[in-house]
Parts: sequence; C-alpha cells; structure tokens
Amino acid sequence: MSNINEFCKKLLAYAKDHCDGEYEIYAANGESFRVEVLEGQIKNYSVNDYTGISFRVKKDGKMGYSSTTSYDEDDIPELVDSACGNAAIIEKPDEQFIFSGSESYPSPKVYGAELDGVTAEEKIAFAKLMEIKAKEADPRIIKVESSSVISGRSTVVIKNSNGMDLCETSNFIAGYVIPIAADGDKMNDGFGICGGFDRACLDADKAVGKGVREAIDFLDAKSVKSASMRIIFRNSAMCDLIETFSGIFSSESAQRGFSMLAGKEGEKIAADCVTLVDDPTLDFGFGSRAFDAEGVAGRRNVVVENGVLKTLLYNLETAHKAGVQSTGNASKGGYTSPIGISVTNFTLTPGEKTLDQLAEKMGEGMIITEVSGLHAGANAVTGDFSLMAKGYLVENGKQGRAVTGVTVSGNFYELLKNIEEPGSDVYNNMFGAAVSSPSVLIGTKMSVAGE
Repeated sequence: MSNINEFCKKLLAYAKDHCDGEYEIYAANGESFRVEVLEGQIKNYSVNDYTGISFRVKKDGKMGYSSTTSYDEDDIPELVDSACGNAAIIEKPDEQFIFSGSESYPSPKVYGAELDGVTAEEKIAFAKLMEIKAKEADPRIIKVESSSVISGRSTVVIKNSNGMDLCETSNFIAGYVIPIAADGDKMNDGFGICGGFDRACLDADKAVGKGVREAIDFLDAKSVKSASMRIIFRNSAMCDLIETFSGIFSSESAQRGFSMLAGKEGEKIAADCVTLVDDPTLDFGFGSRAFDAEGVAGRRNVVVENGVLKTLLYNLETAHKAGVQSTGNASKGGYTSPIGISVTNFTLTPGEKTLDQLAEKMGEGMIITEVSGLHAGANAVTGDFSLMAKGYLVENGKQGRAVTGVTVSGNFYELLKNIEEPGSDVYNNMFGAAVSSPSVLIGTKMSVAGE
C-alpha cells in the first residue's frame, strides 16, 4: 500500500502542474493463489501479484485514458501526457464525469482478517483432504479430476483532482472438487464448492457431499421424450440464468437499444412474487463494496419490487442522460477497462417453501439443476434461450430419476412474468457475477426437447 500511496501522491502533484482539466487515478493491486491436487500430489501451483494504474483526464468534455503497471516515478510524465493526448482526439459524444465524492459511504465488511493466517500449507492440505473424502465417500468414485483451493486479495484506490480519496481492500477463499463416478461403462462427474471469508467456510464435507451426489445421481440419467412440462429451476441453475440476463437491467444496455426494459421503469415486468435487489452494502457479500468504479457510494437498490421495475442500474454517464442519479453500479472489468455497468449482490428475494415443497406443489414436471451453453444458447437482447439441461423428473410431487440430454427453451422476460413461487433455498454464486437466488417454480409449461 505504501508504494501505491507514494506513487499516487507524486502522480497527482505532477498532474496538477501539467493537466488542463480534471483528472483521476484508479489503482488496483493484489495477489492470487491457486493450488490443484491430483492423486495426493500438487498438479498446479501459482502465486501471482498484480498491479495496475489507470489515469484519466477530462478536457473539454472528453475523457482520455492511459495506464501503467509500474510504480516508477520516471513513468509519470508519459502517463499524464498520454492521457491528455488521448483526450484531445477522443470521439465519444456522450459526456463523461470525474466525480467529486458522495456525502457518506457505507462500510460493508469485505475483508476477512482471519484469512491472513491461513498458510499455503493449510490450503494444500485442504485440497488433499477434499480429494481423500471424495474417494472415500462411495466406491463408485474412481478418481477426482480436480481438487483445488483458490484465494485472493485486492485493493482499489481512487484519487482525483476533485478531492476524492478512497481505498478499499477485500479478500476471499474457496475450495472446489470434481469427483468422477463410474458404473460399468457409464461415467459422470460432479462439482462441489465451498468458500467465503473465514476458516469455517472451508467445509470439505459440504463441497464433497454436493460433488459426489451429482456424480453418482447422474450415472443412470436418461433423456425424456420431448414435451411441454412444468419446470422448477433449482437455485444454482436460476442463478446462472439471472447472471446471463443481468445485462437487461443495465441502463447502458437500455439506452443503446440492447434491453427490452428501456422506458419501462414503473411498469409491471414480472410476477407479483418477484423482487430483485442489488445491494453492495451487505457484509461479506461476494459483490460487496463501499464505492463503485467512479467513486459513487454503494447503496441498496430495489430493482424489481413485487413485479414492478423500480429502476435500472446507472453509472454517472447513463444517469446524466436519463436525468436521474447514479445507482452506484459503475464497474471496470480491469484497471485498463472503460467504465461500464454491472450488478453487485443481485438477489432474487426468497419465499418460504423448500425445494421438496415446491416439487410437491408442482406435482408433475422436472427440476432443472444445471443449464449449459449459456454463451451460445442465450440471446441477451431478446431474452430467448435454448440450453442444454439436466435435472430430475418429478412424479406425484416427489423427485424421481435423473434426467440428462435435454434442451429447455424459453424467454427470460416471459419467465420473470411466469414465476409462480420462489423457494427458501438461496444459493450464492461465488464465480462470475455475485448473483443469489432460491429455486423457483414456473407457473406455465416450458418446452423440453429430448428423445
């Protein structure tokens, strides 16, 4: 941190004397750890440190960018001159902003201090433990394709000519296992994961239990005849769908004509039971943060309430165009990336019934536990999707045999309108966008293509 602060101090001082306009520093640094175990031996091991500094200048309403990975003071003049030069030739017509700062900022817990004491040796031991437990769980588990632990720490700093001076450090740890089951010539894999912000989150039994169940349950999975049927999307599958289509709630997408929610704030877009909340202020949420990529304070935003679209998600630029305030959802894919918009902790509010109770209510149909082909089989503009899926048949209100080799088709906009009831079993996605969702019972039949 001392290197970042010292470099930023010198960069701001130089920019003050050489920049004709507003300017800002966005700095990110951190470290990542990953170990993968195979047959009790380390297969892959990596520890990486990273640093990146982006500098931007606003001049005559135009924004110029430059970046570096160096803390070398000799690089400062080139960094500033490059950003100023880019600002002079930029063609983007929309006005962009360098923020002066919010009146106050939340303080969500995003750093688990206990993780500082978890050594590399302990992480390796945990990866080995998951592999051992998976192999011992059932004689049909013939091997473990991967047993891994990953962890990371990152710090973001934003300082600018308007007096902003922000800094936040976050961390996490996770373990995952992929057991392989075999029975005769039939083979299948499963996936289990655990993770969070303290030692207790490293729960080998939780990760292994889920992975082994998936591997074994689907050994005898078969397809079904093509039909229209009632569907429950299990929590993790619903998370994948919400993440895939989360861009429809972006004001940037709406303003560019890439979301059918443009102009629909205040209108009914989903079933009465659907409430979607984006909240970066949650303690130890995987998308939690005190401020966004422009330094706007994080805040809880009710995006959909009882089926009504209350707000899209905004950064400073799109909020200015719409004549509203930023919702604090500015994001950067990396320190060199331009400002975009993304969800933080995006949650479908749960209901009261368990998955078994939802199945009992449905009576006949299918629980979809996994969807795949999301990048190729989902149109984020129209909402249409046609995805490979697997899950379980539901007969007489009870979960039955495993099903694989089917394709489920529908439209996400229509799916939101046809959710009959959300369950109580919330799943938190640890990879990709920080989306949380319970299982959901769909009120109308959906097309399932099989045999």
